[in-house]
Amino acid sequence: MTFKNTNHTYTILGILLLLMSCKSTQKVAKSGFQENDEAVNLYAFIGEKIAVMEFDPNENNTEIKIDSITGDSIRTVSYVIDHGFKNKYKVVQNVFNDLKTDTIEFVAYDHYGRPGFENYDYVLLYLSLNKEKGYFYHQKYQFDPVQKTKKGTWKGSHGESIEELFNQKKKGVFTAGGLFDK
Repeated sequence: MTFKNTNHTYTILGILLLLMSCKSTQKVAKSGFQENDEAVNLYAFIGEKIAVMEFDPNENNTEIKIDSITGDSIRTVSYVIDHGFKNKYKVVQNVFNDLKTDTIEFVAYDHYGRPGFENYDYVLLYLSLNKEKGYFYHQKYQFDPVQKTKKGTWKGSHGESIEELFNQKKKGVFTAGGLFDK
């Protein structure tokens, strides 16, 4: 097909380029992995670090209870031997269940010091919701460093896909911890 009018040629080329770019954008969007099961109290997401702040988990550790037999006041003290951290992350991509927010705040505890996920700008994080207290907490020590590829998808530090990283946890520590049935 030959066009004598160059305006038509440019118009058709422009439309073709637009269609091709839309198609490639859809490929990138569809290449992300996400799974949902609201019966499981787990939220996995790719997060971008905003803040990690240490707090004293023993600050309010005293509770007064009334003895049911004597009516006496009993002062109880509990001690947390972990370091506590309040964290704020941007939700870049939901991976398991939908957090329904663009930023998330959660609490993390670490027995050895500062949490390992703090060392990375982007990580695959695993949280659960404490419905009684109304806050999210980090599944202790569970995270995967991730990086964005040139194609706009995410991969683990050894080239694993997000689906592979999540399924390793799902079939390993989360099954052993009772979150998923075998």
